[in-house]
Amino acid sequence: MQFQSSDGETEALDEREKLRRMRISKANKGNTPWNKGRKHSAETLQRIKERTRLAMQNPKIRMKLVNLGHAQSEETKKKIGIGVRMGWEKRRGKLMVQESCYFEWQNLIAEAARRGLAGEEELQWYSYNILDEQLKKEWLESVERRKTMPRTKGSKRAPKPAEQRKKIAEAIAAKWADPEYRERVCAGLSKFHGVPVGVERKAKRKPRAITQSSKQTPKKKKETDTDFSPRNEPNKQIEKFKLRRSNRPLYKDPSA
Repeated sequence: MQFQSSDGETEALDEREKLRRMRISKANKGNTPWNKGRKHSAETLQRIKERTRLAMQNPKIRMKLVNLGHAQSEETKKKIGIGVRMGWEKRRGKLMVQESCYFEWQNLIAEAARRGLAGEEELQWYSYNILDEQLKKEWLESVERRKTMPRTKGSKRAPKPAEQRKKIAEAIAAKWADPEYRERVCAGLSKFHGVPVGVERKAKRKPRAITQSSKQTPKKKKETDTDFSPRNEPNKQIEKFKLRRSNRPLYKDPSA
């Protein structure tokens, strides 16, 4: 197909075509199209493809398609944005109403199921929370009771039975029967207390009675008394303090 026509004829044809199409659209407005819900056959689709390819060879039609549409102004963009936001807000509100109704409906059904029909046992849903509160209360009461109870004096370990104590005593007696072990222990104790081996240790003085007055006149220092002033050497002070320690052994064998 070759389109050969002058500019005047084409403009007249365009005007008449526009008027014809406008009349047809007005006449068909509100009517159901005849091809609604129908699909084109393979032959019709082939003819449409061929006519479209031939029409696209016309430069006027190509320019018309290139210039089709225009950029929206800022006011139009704002109006479109407002309309879109309003639509989403309406949709969100509708969904919220549906969810709230569905939730209330679930609660009503659950409450009816909990109460049950006439003669049925009423269920208890919050038993976990009730038991949790009860256990917390009991724990707090036990803590307060433990605070008020008197504490036992002495060792917290469980008392040993008689057989075990007898075995321990026999084992210690067998160790002390060994002369090497005895010498080693005595040497360690004498070294710890700072007393040479073979020297008798002085017994501890008994504590004075409480009836005596706490205030006593200070005794005069003798020339032989040791001077614990900072002028003395530290090693000598440590040795003097060791001499003042108790020479009594830490453990006394009951069977010795």
